[in-house]
Amino acid sequence: MLLESAGAASIIFPHIGISLGYFPSSFSIFGKFTIAFYGLIIAIGMILAVVVSMRGAKKSHQDTNDYVDLGIAVIIFGIIGARIYYVLFTLDYYLANPAEIINIRGGGMAIYGGVIGGLIAGFIVCKVKKIHFLRAFDTIAPGLVLAQAIGRWGNFFNREAFGEYTDSLFAMQIKYDEVGGVITDLMRKNMVTVDGVQYIQVAPTFLYESAICLLIFILIIIFRRFQQYNGEVSLWYLGSYALARAWIEGMRTDSLMLWNTNIAVSQLLSVAVFAGALVLLVINRIRLARKSWAPDFELVLSPGAVGTVEYNKKRLAEKKAAKNKNDSNWETYTVDKTEEDEPAAADEQSSEPDQAAEVQESEKGKEEEK
Repeated sequence: MLLESAGAASIIFPHIGISLGYFPSSFSIFGKFTIAFYGLIIAIGMILAVVVSMRGAKKSHQDTNDYVDLGIAVIIFGIIGARIYYVLFTLDYYLANPAEIINIRGGGMAIYGGVIGGLIAGFIVCKVKKIHFLRAFDTIAPGLVLAQAIGRWGNFFNREAFGEYTDSLFAMQIKYDEVGGVITDLMRKNMVTVDGVQYIQVAPTFLYESAICLLIFILIIIFRRFQQYNGEVSLWYLGSYALARAWIEGMRTDSLMLWNTNIAVSQLLSVAVFAGALVLLVINRIRLARKSWAPDFELVLSPGAVGTVEYNKKRLAEKKAAKNKNDSNWETYTVDKTEEDEPAAADEQSSEPDQAAEVQESEKGKEEEK
């Protein structure tokens, strides 16, 4: 396994004394297959998300097999959604370079697009498999935000998704000729030289977002035992992540902009999602406090409830019984039809000798007349 050629330090955190002297963005296997760390890290995050979701499903007595199906659908359509979102808001470039639309190895994925695509796929799977959608969303939310925390380190390997120049404690210096994001005039004005190599100094917004997502994951795991209705954990996740993203997006220099405006689309969406989640959380808590709403909710499902292994086995048995009954009805119909046809065939056979006798009598009468 060979890594890309080494050189001067790729990334430096000057104020906390960390210098990463060799930090490749990809590696090759046997010199033939090149694998980007960006894609590898996202894949690891997705796998962990499925594992965490299945663990949560098992604890609440849900059928873990349902979450394998959900995981496959959400991952596939999450990737598609993340790419479509990114392409839509950088449309001029991809209209000029349409072949690049399917090239995701170098980046170009938007988390919000992935969440939207994954939720659409999850909703369809839940409808088909008769799974409660909000309960499923609550179950996968911790794994989803953990995957986001891990996936952001793909931006680290690509040297992208950073903020404007800063000299704060966590300021990050990136080797100028390895930068994958947008370099502003302020960054160029404040470039630093280390051992004869030029670096830009920026805010590591990917690191901030990763840390916040990890904190959200921990808080959800700790407090979800206090959940009182289906969808509450989902609202915690959506609201907290949207609030953090709205703040972080304001610092980034490579934000996707709403067409022909200076409005960061993810920041606008974050504000809307946060506001919506907050309103729903407050309204639902007021309804619960006033006892005007008694949600049909179980933190741990009862044996045989919808979504449990027992329920799914029962549904499968009912489907098999219905299929066997239909097959049996068809066989009965075929046998009955054959039995009805047999007398008619016997009548036809019995009529043949009578016809022969009539012909013989007719011929005998003609001879007598002669």
